[in-house]
Amino acid sequence: MSGQIFERYQKQLLFRPIGSKGQQCLNKSRIGILGVGALGSNLASICARSGIGKIVLVDSDRVELSNLQRQMLFDEADIGCSKAICAADKLSRINSEITIEAFCERLDARNFRDLFGGCDLLLDGTDSFVSRFMLNQQAIESGMPWIHSAVTAASGQSLFIMPRKTACLRCLIPDTDEPADFPTVHNSGIIAPIVTIIASISAATALRYLVEKHIDYNLKYYDAWEHRFSSFAVSRNDSCPHCRSFKQEQK
Repeated sequence: MSGQIFERYQKQLLFRPIGSKGQQCLNKSRIGILGVGALGSNLASICARSGIGKIVLVDSDRVELSNLQRQMLFDEADIGCSKAICAADKLSRINSEITIEAFCERLDARNFRDLFGGCDLLLDGTDSFVSRFMLNQQAIESGMPWIHSAVTAASGQSLFIMPRKTACLRCLIPDTDEPADFPTVHNSGIIAPIVTIIASISAATALRYLVEKHIDYNLKYYDAWEHRFSSFAVSRNDSCPHCRSFKQEQK
């Protein structure tokens, strides 16, 4: 490990569960982040500062004035710019020793492998459950672990998903529930603290997985207004359409 790299990650290296060996694991890892808004920009910032070697950012949106209340990577000069490209530029100035790829396009089943192929882990930074369910299905079909994160109003949740081992997003939210009926920032608002809290929980889960291959089976929930935290196991649902389709493909 070069002197410059040691100096950059000095305090992180002192954390025994990571150390030199764990830092090398992070430097060799490739992750994908879907959505570079509130959650995604926070996740990307933590991952870049932690030294994850390759980060793929995917977001088709552009920065708006209303984003600045909670999307920590952006400022007024960025209004109108591509979120993915703008975030990549700022992250490269934070850590020039890692590789950042930015794609200003919408993720779908057709381009999933082109954009996220070869990733060790995917992170959910989108605010759309339609996109999350698509990500869930594609990740399961690809056998790729991912971390679901969601926030609205003053609360949020984080769930690690490992195909064939843990519950998936459809196990947690059945397909009988309509995404259009879910609370969102557009109908329930959002306060900035819950964004950074949930992003930090998911980022910590990501770092531990990349360093130790640790699989977390519990959903984490936090209400920042009432300061209530809960963690509970989510069981796999045998009737889940996404897990069932994966099993059928494996036969």
